[in-house]
Amino acid sequence: MIQICITSRLSSLPVVVAYKKGYFEEFGVKVTLHVNTHHKAILPLLDAGRVEAGEVPTIAYLQESFLKKSKLKRIYKGIYLYHSPLSFYSRFQFKPEDLTRNKAYILPVPHINSVERLFAEKFLEEYAPKNPVKVRYIDTPGFLEEKEFLKPNCLGLVSDPFSSPFLRNFQDFANTLELPILKKDLLYPSTLLAFSGDAILKTGREVSGVLLAVKKAIDFLQNSNKDYNGNLWEDLQLSHFYPHLRVGETKNLLTEHPLVQKGVFSYVGDETTLFPLLKDVYFRLIRRVMQPDAVQDALNFDEILSALEPKKVFDVRKLSSFQEPSNVKLHAPSQINYRKLNAVRHLIVDVNSLVLDMLQGNYTSRLNTDETLQLDNRVKVLVNSMLDSFNAKIELQREEITELENLISILEIKLDRSAVDLQYSEEKYRYLFEFSREAIALVDADTGSILEANNQFRLLTGYTRGDITKMNIEDIILGNQVSNQLRFGSDLSSDTMLSLPDVEILAKDGSKLEVDISFTSILLSPKKRYQVQFRPNSERKEQERLQHEFISNVSHELRSPMTNIRGYLEFFKSDSSLPFNKEHINMLEVIDKNAKRLSFLIENLLKLTTSREKDNEAEVIEIFDPVPVIEDVIHMNSHLAKGKSIEWDLSLKKGLLIRGIRFEFSQIITNLYVNALKYTFKGKIGISLRESNGKVEIIVEDTGIGIDPNYKNQIFDRFFRIPSTDNKKIGGTGLGLSIVKSLVEKMSGEIIVESTMGEGSKFTIYFPKINANV
Repeated sequence: MIQICITSRLSSLPVVVAYKKGYFEEFGVKVTLHVNTHHKAILPLLDAGRVEAGEVPTIAYLQESFLKKSKLKRIYKGIYLYHSPLSFYSRFQFKPEDLTRNKAYILPVPHINSVERLFAEKFLEEYAPKNPVKVRYIDTPGFLEEKEFLKPNCLGLVSDPFSSPFLRNFQDFANTLELPILKKDLLYPSTLLAFSGDAILKTGREVSGVLLAVKKAIDFLQNSNKDYNGNLWEDLQLSHFYPHLRVGETKNLLTEHPLVQKGVFSYVGDETTLFPLLKDVYFRLIRRVMQPDAVQDALNFDEILSALEPKKVFDVRKLSSFQEPSNVKLHAPSQINYRKLNAVRHLIVDVNSLVLDMLQGNYTSRLNTDETLQLDNRVKVLVNSMLDSFNAKIELQREEITELENLISILEIKLDRSAVDLQYSEEKYRYLFEFSREAIALVDADTGSILEANNQFRLLTGYTRGDITKMNIEDIILGNQVSNQLRFGSDLSSDTMLSLPDVEILAKDGSKLEVDISFTSILLSPKKRYQVQFRPNSERKEQERLQHEFISNVSHELRSPMTNIRGYLEFFKSDSSLPFNKEHINMLEVIDKNAKRLSFLIENLLKLTTSREKDNEAEVIEIFDPVPVIEDVIHMNSHLAKGKSIEWDLSLKKGLLIRGIRFEFSQIITNLYVNALKYTFKGKIGISLRESNGKVEIIVEDTGIGIDPNYKNQIFDRFFRIPSTDNKKIGGTGLGLSIVKSLVEKMSGEIIVESTMGEGSKFTIYFPKINANV
């Protein structure tokens, strides 16, 4: 039985595939895999003969070959397992001047003597030659790489997105820099399969079977992206060996990833790619001058590969690659009789054996003790006590890990449900979007390009899907109304909705269509979009025409009888010969008040109609002082304040001139003043007129019931009245403020409203000031 230690990185995938596919049994070898063993633990296990084979970093093997003080060779090379297209990754794009010598950085590496470590040092030397930094390299297992990488003091990570898929979301310096070390399409021999001296000595034929099985697995991986049609990741149940990798990210990694075609899994390597790293970094560290030829000989696998070519089991001990001049001295440490040595050396050997047990996962191993008070025995007792304490902590951590795994399982289930709900929601939205009765287009807020349009839009304009994806919204909408309002590419997060009436759009056949357009901003993914609705306005215009015609006819029909009613009413009031008593006079006053109110409403309807009709009748534009008009309005409507405890605050500056129609200006003041009287039961009504910033400012304010802020933007709409009990009691048509706004804009003015519920309202109007000499 041969025990093989592998890591959880994808570099050990050939061994796993050979194990799952049964290649070891095919060549008559029984194998036990120790998964998730760190590179730092594999080397001492191989060195001590506790395991027969394992995956080791290429540079670590070189160190074992050239730096061992002992002449006894304990670790033998087999074949390459993985070749990495290395690059330097970071959470952000830092510059050489950003690095400071006062800060200590960390940099995770698979092994302190690994290609990744040499690559990192070489990169920092080339990138910041004049600014050396303090970097502490940390031996990190593959399943902890992402955690260490995301630490604030981590400078970066040397790896590739194949063995560390999470790196695809971070900064790859090879995409922005041109350094000799960052040459693309360069593969570095990262790890190789090594054997212990004890395995070579005792099981030479089984070692050749292991090499043949792994070689066959590498051939299978190289061809899987072309010939293998199944889902390799799931079919071989590889998630058991790589639990830290998300199946969703890696299930197609082997069959579709371009790095497989480049030869990341290959037993034939080009060791010359290591020479720049070894020359500038590695040899300087070990303070030895060595020629590349020596390294090339150490990493020469030609003899082994040629022996494996016939694919027959043979005895590797017959190959010169597995022979040394001191071959007779090859042995494992277990063959030495340490019991003949003194007590201290005996203690050292026992502790070494204990450490090796723990490296293999046997955490229950303990030192043998007795009841003596000798020094070595007391040390053993203390060591065992320490181990018991550590074991208790490890057990607690295991329980916490189990709880976390259960929690992760629950979260994964919830995430799957959320994904299903999201997919259903997206399909539902797409269905509603495509088959909506409104013509809708989706527009990019940055560029104005049309991303998508539904079926109704295509029917309205005649454009096809292919036409739409090549067009900009401004290619369809004639004029510059959209560009002036939206300004594509600027930050318009506050603009949530925009309506543009009576806009002309260009159809595919060249005809022009009049539509009403509304823009609604929505947030899809991290970008802003506009949902644009197009409504043909011919039906709306016809409805408005009929409505205006109806109002005009009704107003004119009501005006004639109302004139007769008021005429006869004035006759009765002025004839002193009629025997009216006090009660009759009060009745006539009530009739007169309501007749005036009805006449006011009819005039509003007529004014609304004439303001909408763009006739060419000549209007008498004059320049006048607004103060006398305001005083007449106050005098004519003073009867509305009878029975109310209201104070007046008038501040009218004479001599300021405005341009317009005197009657229309009186309509503006009348509507605002009458509203103030209607909605103020007690308190104060103020009217002021003054000059402000070169304009004539008119303010009408009251201490009435105020305006609900939810309806502040709707009070100028025609026929709109705030739904409240007070409004139902007071009455009205909802035309007053609409007329005010249209007449103010006609006189080139501006109206602003401020109001607080229960405290009152304030209407401010600005008119252009006219000089007296005009």
